[in-house]
Amino acid sequence: MGNQKSSGESRPPRLYNLGSTGLAEAILQTMDQPLLVLRDDLTVEEANSAFYTLFKVDTEETRGRLLYEIGNGQWNIPELRRLLEEVLPQQSVVEHYRLEHKFPEIGKRIMILNARRLPPEGDRPELILLVISDRTETEQARFELEGYVEFGEKLIDSTREALLVLDWDLKVVRANRPFYDAFQVSPDDTKGRLIYELGNRQWDIPRLRELLENVLPNNNAFDDVEVEHDFEHVGRRVMLLNGRRLDHLDLILLAIRDVTEQRRMERERETQVGELHHRIKNVLTTVDALVRRTLRDSGSLEEFGRAFESRLGAMARTQDLLVRAPRGSVDMSEILRLELQAHGGREGGNFNLDGPAIALPQDAVQAFAMAVHELTTNAVKHGAFASPEGRVDIQWTVQAGEGGATRVMFRWRERCPIITSAGRTGYGSRVLEAAFRHTLKGSSRLTLHPDGAEFSAEFQL
Repeated sequence: MGNQKSSGESRPPRLYNLGSTGLAEAILQTMDQPLLVLRDDLTVEEANSAFYTLFKVDTEETRGRLLYEIGNGQWNIPELRRLLEEVLPQQSVVEHYRLEHKFPEIGKRIMILNARRLPPEGDRPELILLVISDRTETEQARFELEGYVEFGEKLIDSTREALLVLDWDLKVVRANRPFYDAFQVSPDDTKGRLIYELGNRQWDIPRLRELLENVLPNNNAFDDVEVEHDFEHVGRRVMLLNGRRLDHLDLILLAIRDVTEQRRMERERETQVGELHHRIKNVLTTVDALVRRTLRDSGSLEEFGRAFESRLGAMARTQDLLVRAPRGSVDMSEILRLELQAHGGREGGNFNLDGPAIALPQDAVQAFAMAVHELTTNAVKHGAFASPEGRVDIQWTVQAGEGGATRVMFRWRERCPIITSAGRTGYGSRVLEAAFRHTLKGSSRLTLHPDGAEFSAEFQL
């Protein structure tokens, strides 16, 4: 192989006939893989059309030329030299030799080379057959496929929703971490198992069977199908299921979104909206009653304005308590303290509160608050708060009532030097009676003493 011809010498004729029948020539030219027939000095004896087409060279610049000089020297590749000049002489046959090279005309190619030495026979000299299999597109496709597989796996792992990849026999090929975490199952008990067998058969759900066995084969997909199910370890869950058939991969993708908490919040929101509508309706009804009754009890427009503003303020304070209170209940002492302080009361000074904590339900809060407002207003106008020496002592106790109810005994006692009378029973008195007798289903009594007024009431919660 040391006697290599330079490109400057004339091209030699063929050294042998490929066959009188032309069979060898036909085989050579019909092969779809590029093939070179080389002499022992590595000059090209013959090349087939596949070689010329792939590497964009012609017969004149190929046949009879040194291999390394073909295509303006683009075949002068160190790895190819090593194969032909070192490896092949020692082994006679080389198979599956991988070679990468960037050609000026056709770019980077990935090739698998198979070479064989043919010893001399008759008048035929020693030859080398070099078959070149272009794997560029195949490897590129494999690389892209591996990339898609990696992308798919990372996409599955990064998705916050629970995902299952099933084969067409409905066995689990893959599951992501959110699935394992949400349903408290392990990979060992999941992969390769029939989906209905997962978690001690807790996934054997009739609606899921219908989706996977009837809907998906006919429609190739289903979207946002809501399924409720009681799981052994995680309790009742509400799920939105989305399924896709991947026909080219014989796989099924099942996405599971847990909307249990979302549905719970939606139900709570609907309840709250209903309660808000009810509360607004009640407030409007109360305001309407305030307007009508205050108007009837007022001797002038100015008197109406003062009275209505005062009562409307009491309502506003009560509504604020209801908004801030958990579950719509308000402690009775908060109502008393807020209303008395709004009229200048000082706890421990001109009023005292003594009684256990009592949570008034929402429907009782407004009635009790309006009653306290009327008591406080009367105290300001005619009683204890009308005198610097006056004071109000408020006490309440509780007892067990019938059917597990709570019975409340309430006492409001004013002490002051002189009690002035309003002269008639006004709207305030009717509010007290309506609050305790009708709304709170109890009874009330007002008693005037020489040193002040006393109001007592009993009602049931």
